[in-house]
Amino acid sequence: MPRRITHRATWDAPAEEVYAELVDADHLRERLAELGGNDPALLEHAVDDSGARLRLRHSVPVEFLPSVVRRFTGDDLVLDRVETWTPRGGGGYDGTFEVTVRGLPGTMSGTQRLSDDGAGSVSEVEGQAAVSVPMVGGKIEGVVVEQVGNLLDAEDAFTRRRLARGSNGSA
Repeated sequence: MPRRITHRATWDAPAEEVYAELVDADHLRERLAELGGNDPALLEHAVDDSGARLRLRHSVPVEFLPSVVRRFTGDDLVLDRVETWTPRGGGGYDGTFEVTVRGLPGTMSGTQRLSDDGAGSVSEVEGQAAVSVPMVGGKIEGVVVEQVGNLLDAEDAFTRRRLARGSNGSA
């Protein structure tokens, strides 16, 4: 049975500013270098007035994985992630995400939303992880959801630091 993924973050900046940071190529490369594990990559970066399509590769080093996951991956847990964003009429952005996990018969997918909220903004991610492995699929889904939650928290912290200093790197 698929596991639910939910994540919410509040920002001290308007949605338009947070979005610009989240889809900025330099931001993505720096974030991957810091948080992407072994051999991270920004594989696709397409941003224009109609929205964004991003394709990234992350990994979780094998030493941080329980044996039930290592049995299938044999090495690092490699996540191939595709995100889309579209401006919403009236402000804010809607998007989707899809993640495939190399070596595991499963996926994660869902929606993401970035909206103005008072003087700042809020981002929300909702989706599910499904791993179709008899007897241990649920346990693997739990590990994957936990790792994705940790990654999203770390990405939020990274983005907050960049927003605080300005995306050009000045303090």
